[in-house]
Amino acid sequence: MSTTYTKLEAWCLDHRKTATAPAFILLLLLAKPTILSLTIGALIVVLGEMGRTWSSGYIDKNAKLATAGPYRFTRNPLYFFNGMIFVGFCIMAANPWAAIFGIISFTIIYRATMRSEAEFIAPIFGEEFDKWAAVVPMFWPKWTSYPAQGQFSWALVAKHREQKNALAMLLGILLFIGIYILYSAS
Repeated sequence: MSTTYTKLEAWCLDHRKTATAPAFILLLLLAKPTILSLTIGALIVVLGEMGRTWSSGYIDKNAKLATAGPYRFTRNPLYFFNGMIFVGFCIMAANPWAAIFGIISFTIIYRATMRSEAEFIAPIFGEEFDKWAAVVPMFWPKWTSYPAQGQFSWALVAKHREQKNALAMLLGILLFIGIYILYSAS
């Protein structure tokens, strides 16, 4: 990899929220939503948020390796469902150029994040992590027979403040509806 790209990934890793903001702002600025794009996109955003909630109910960060629920199919379900949410917003925007920029940004940001987190938790969970990582893919879900350990907990969902994320997704959907109303009125 080039040094410039490595530096970009490192910056994105340290500034994930800041790095994500321009892609979302560009989606908003270039959005030309339609009823169809809003409907399909909002449905995908809601499904992605449901997936995030599902994932949040299984993970007790750095205390116990999550291998049940969505963690049987991908080591990073929260990021997978973030990607799903982002694709939903791209569909709502109905602008392919903004979507292409956004998807490239998302890939750069989360690829670095997933690698860094794997390097961090591998020594914490040792052989258990190695066995899990050998079977369960890093990002794209795949059906596995990995033995699940753990159960869903609403307390974990609350601990991770997933309700704040759900509210942010709702506000995002409302922003795109507002853009549609403004766009269709002119």
